[in-house]
This record gives sequence, C-alpha cells and structure tokens, in this order.
Amino acid sequence: METLRKAFWLARFEFNVSKIHYLILIPMIGIYAVFFNLTMDTYLEDNLFLVDILLIVYLYTISFMGKPKGLQYQKMDASFYASPYFTMLNQLPIKHKVLAASRFFSPYFAVFLGMVLVLISTYILSTELREAIAPLPFISLIFIWLCISFSLGGQFPASEPGHQIKRFTLFWSYVIIFLFFILLYLIFQLWLGIGLFNWTITLANEYPILSIIVSILGSGLMMFYWFRYSLKQIQKNDYLQ
Repeated sequence: METLRKAFWLARFEFNVSKIHYLILIPMIGIYAVFFNLTMDTYLEDNLFLVDILLIVYLYTISFMGKPKGLQYQKMDASFYASPYFTMLNQLPIKHKVLAASRFFSPYFAVFLGMVLVLISTYILSTELREAIAPLPFISLIFIWLCISFSLGGQFPASEPGHQIKRFTLFWSYVIIFLFFILLYLIFQLWLGIGLFNWTITLANEYPILSIIVSILGSGLMMFYWFRYSLKQIQKNDYLQ
C-alpha cells in the first residue's frame, strides 16, 4: 500500500497536465457512441465485424490519448523509444517499484472514463442494446470491458521505460496486429458465430456475477504482468548511454 500511495502522489503532476487531454476524449466518446448506436441493430443481427474492430481500436486509443505528447512513448534517438518524462523521473532518487506503478494511474483513469462513458452513452442511445441486455447485467458488461481495457491497455504504461527498436521491429508489430484481428475473426465470427462484443453481452446476461469475478481476476493478473514487465525494462535499459 505504501508503494501505491507514493506512486499516486508521483502521478498527481501527470493528472494536472493531462486535464485538457481528458476533455479531448469527450468528442471522441460522442463519435463512437453515435457510431455504435447506428450500427448496433445490424451488429446484433449479423455480427458486423467492423464494430468489434473499432471497439478494440477505441480501447487502445483512449489508453494513450489522455497524455500530452511530452509524456507519451516516443522516439528518443536512432533506435531507443521511451517516455521522455519517464527517463527524467528515472534520474531522481525514486524506487523503481514506485516509478513503475505511477505510470499506470493516468492511462487507467482515461480508460475508465472513456470505456464507461461510451458504453453508458451507447446504452442510452440504442434501443437495440437496451433490448439485448437489462440494466443489472449491463453493469456486469461494463466490468467485463473495463477489465479487458485494463488488461490490453496496460502495455502502454508498461512500455514507458523504453525499448531498443531493432530493424524490422515495427514491421513485425504491424504483422502481429494484423494477425490478432485475423484470429479474432476466426474465433468469434467463424467458429463461435457471434461477435466479440455480442459474446460479452451473452456472458453478462447468463453469468453476471461470475463474469465480474473472472474478469477482475484476469485483469488483476494482466496488470501484475505489465507491472513486472515495466520493472524488467527499467533494469534492462541503460539510460546513461
């Protein structure tokens, strides 16, 4: 708890300078909510894959859009990518665990804000979604997507300590993203015959409490993994070169 308390104190500056960027999320939330409302009928009937793709894209976008450019992961020199703000903090007498933990507060707040508001807005706007899931199971659906968002979005703060980007690394990153969406299509569209978001609606309707418990446990494990990954990168990188 002491580590988390110190990490939150360290993250307060980041919250202060990111306020305007949290406001930028509002029009994006509105645009996505309107899109999901317009396509929800077709999606629930025909499993429109585009909705699942844009929901994942939205999840990743809000994970880093809540930060100013100077705090984001970016190119530092010819082959080293990191957060300039992180490299500055790393020169101070701050414990690595506190420093690593502090990176997660701001992006997770943006993820919480963005995902909860877009789901609630879509639920209010979309008659089809309200017919597909009642208010109480809808709370379970929010928990499921918050946990998915924390699990996937954790890679951004975990990457802030930096990486040595070798030749073709970016190319293979794009290949992995492409294969991820191919796998998503094969599993849900072809094998299960249901969209990812629609599948989570089914889970929330049929197993609301169990879905929340499993989601929290799963995201907890993923968040711990990203935290340990961040610590490993701090110890691995040579910031003095």
